[in-house]
Amino acid sequence: MGHRAGAGLVAATLLALGLVGCDGAERQRREQAAREQAAAERQLDALVSRCRRQQPAVQQHLQAFSNSGAALSRLNERRYVPLPRPAAPDPAVLARFTRDDQELEQERYANALASWREANGAERRRWEAQQEARRQELTARQSGARAALAQLGVAATPEAQGAWSRCDRAQLSAISEGTAR
Repeated sequence: MGHRAGAGLVAATLLALGLVGCDGAERQRREQAAREQAAAERQLDALVSRCRRQQPAVQQHLQAFSNSGAALSRLNERRYVPLPRPAAPDPAVLARFTRDDQELEQERYANALASWREANGAERRRWEAQQEARRQELTARQSGARAALAQLGVAATPEAQGAWSRCDRAQLSAISEGTAR
């Protein structure tokens, strides 16, 4: 029996040591998780602090980005309005004219229509060139604002821009987790 009692004591000791070892490993895992959580909180605190410091610049660049995008949308919606076309001779009035006067009036109208086509074409080309120049200017402004935001660490997504514009802790956390993945 002494042998059996000794074996039972050894088994109980080993079991106790095993439980203590498991408890120790679990405690280490909890401590590691707590350290990681604390580090994540410090990083988030630093991110919110940086957001608040950069708020004037972020707001300025977000506004420039938004304004140029809205102006581009309005520009793309605009359509060319042709110059007023010359009126064709009224057939009732022409009927009162002599044949020669009718032909003369038709010739005047044809000349006026040719001049209108030429002037309207030139005006349309000028308008299109102005539109393209404005489009390039607005696109450059938008690209500049996007680059300035990127230098500040603000991603080009609406979610990131919203989080940075409000320095919202929860949104900044979600954005930073999204970029960490």
